[in-house]
Amino acid sequence: MAASLLERLEIFKQADEDRHSFLKDLLEDYSRLERELSTAQSDHLDQLNSRRLWQDKAQTAELKLRESQESAFDENLIRQGAVGGGEAAKRLLDNIKGHVQRYDGAMHWKIIVRVYANLEGLLKKYAYIGFNEEERSLRQFVAGFTQSQPLFDYVDAGQGKERADHKIKEQLGLFVHNLQCKHITLGVAHDNGYVPALDPYKTNPTTASRISLLRPIHTGWEFQTLPFEMVQFESIFRTEGLPNDRPSYANQAKPSGFTFRQPPPPSIPQNHRSETPKDLVVRRPLYPGPILLNKEDERLDEPLGTVTERGELGLESRIRSGKLCNDFHLRGDCLNPRCPYAHEPSLEGEELVAFALKARQTKLHRVDPRIDHEYE
Repeated sequence: MAASLLERLEIFKQADEDRHSFLKDLLEDYSRLERELSTAQSDHLDQLNSRRLWQDKAQTAELKLRESQESAFDENLIRQGAVGGGEAAKRLLDNIKGHVQRYDGAMHWKIIVRVYANLEGLLKKYAYIGFNEEERSLRQFVAGFTQSQPLFDYVDAGQGKERADHKIKEQLGLFVHNLQCKHITLGVAHDNGYVPALDPYKTNPTTASRISLLRPIHTGWEFQTLPFEMVQFESIFRTEGLPNDRPSYANQAKPSGFTFRQPPPPSIPQNHRSETPKDLVVRRPLYPGPILLNKEDERLDEPLGTVTERGELGLESRIRSGKLCNDFHLRGDCLNPRCPYAHEPSLEGEELVAFALKARQTKLHRVDPRIDHEYE
């Protein structure tokens, strides 16, 4: 009997020791977890404060500009080289800050500017207006613009406007959904080709209020349907667009008026005519007289005159109903009896000037030097 009680006492004693050991381990684990929780809370608070600090510092306003004949920097700044580039950047920064100052916290925003251009093309256009200084002036201007502000970049996108367009559209899609980017100003309102890229954002109040457009010399007519704010920056850009054409030279006869009409071409003898129109091939004689070329063998054209916004809008309206025949509207006749392009009514006045400019911008092969039209 006594032995049995002693065994049970030992069992109770071992159970008490196990319970004591368990409670000790539990309290130690609790203390460890409490310390880890305190450390984690402290780290989380530090991370939260750091994130908020960087959010305030990283908020940005973006300007994307494609420099072209409708949004070119003032040549007076360019003539100053690097100094002019720095001054242009400063004026641009001041104008952007003035534009966004109505937003909360705008004084702490970082201003990022990206300018895309075809420098070779700009050099030619500035030369057309008599700005014949060395290429070094423009390149020094670009360097001064980029170096004067740490977040300003002037990028030579190379030949073809599509190269700059692609970059601007891709960056628009990237930054418009970035909550750190508080506002975007685009210098593209002269080019209707950007309207489809902006369409997805015009019905969203959040994105629509974060986008504004830099007012060009001539605003594309399709931009008039968009709700984005138009802004004007002073004392930075030209007040007149760069010309599309080369100037007249002293030995060229200056036309008294704008016309593309000429006498009809010589008739073709009846015995040389084919029975079927599709076999008829007309070899038009080239324009008699000298053709002026520059040192790169590029033809020098007579000035077209002023291309107006009204003329461009009228031409776009005509083209929407069908492509127009260059021969008929620019020469006054069309020898193709099965011509697929629109003839009547004839283009006149401002619409004709706009159409002639459009024809001159088309890449050609063998041409009549007066009308920019490709032949067989």
